[in-house]
Amino acid sequence: MRSDTPSNAPRSAPADAARVAAAFFVVMIHASGTSWPQGLAFNALSRFGVPVFVILSGYFMLSRERDTRGLVRRCARLAALMFSWSALYFIYNLSVGDLEWSGPKELLRYLLTEPVHLWYLYATGALYALTPIFGVFCGHATRRQYEYALLVTFVLGCVVTVLDASALFPTFMIIVSKTHVAYALGFAFFYLLGGYLRRYRLSSRAASAVYALGLLGLACTIGGTLCLSRGGLNELLLSYTSPNVAATAAAFTLFFLRLPLRGSPRLSAAARCTLGVYLLHPLLILIPQHLGLWEPQTLPLFLAVPLRGAAVYALALLISLALSRVPILKRLVS
Repeated sequence: MRSDTPSNAPRSAPADAARVAAAFFVVMIHASGTSWPQGLAFNALSRFGVPVFVILSGYFMLSRERDTRGLVRRCARLAALMFSWSALYFIYNLSVGDLEWSGPKELLRYLLTEPVHLWYLYATGALYALTPIFGVFCGHATRRQYEYALLVTFVLGCVVTVLDASALFPTFMIIVSKTHVAYALGFAFFYLLGGYLRRYRLSSRAASAVYALGLLGLACTIGGTLCLSRGGLNELLLSYTSPNVAATAAAFTLFFLRLPLRGSPRLSAAARCTLGVYLLHPLLILIPQHLGLWEPQTLPLFLAVPLRGAAVYALALLISLALSRVPILKRLVS
């Protein structure tokens, strides 16, 4: 996905490795599906991949003061990317008969709202727009104030969204809904967490606690989702901002950021192309489906699902790396 390391700044090998690894799990979300228990299990396993990229964005974007003009240019580029890739998906769906031409008004609606996975570009643009505000806070807050902000955004943006979806406390949620802030604060928590991890180093004991919570969150995401979905798909624990997914994303990111890795040109190139992997991989899933090449019955699903995800990820990465060497096209993937 999006790389937020300035082109003239030294890259972080641990962060690059985290991007490359997290991109695989993002692909697995769409490659696994939810039609079978095995696919649902791999989908649940992979949910933390998206928040990892938001955390890493905050890790770099909140590390120093940002020029507002530069942020506006970043948002404009995200808008251009969204229109370009939406147009590509529209042309493909039109060519295979999944869409019919309904006039320029419907085309504009599609370009602004589809494909569904491009929502991430909108979310990133919003975080970029808020970066100067977050940046002032990050630059002047004490560690206690920073941790208070993380606690508030976690509770209101992660815990509250799960309570709302569970419908266990309707009266409480009516009160919370009047604040109109819950759904926006989950990603703000991830963004601020990235800045926190850049600014402060956790002790070994604190890091171990984060890892334990991450593993517990992963077990809850997989086991809880499978149990709740016995009578049909239940997405309560699959939300990117649910506490269980948030804990796993934090542990995954922290684990990679603490690795003593040395950078390499290949790792840097792959990390830059994770944006292309994110934008391209749904198309590489759709094409085999339309051609009838995806037949999971030929292999046990516990093998077919991860193999499919690995194949799509590898192909998307190779294509993105190839396009990144073409002067004009490289702006679409890196």
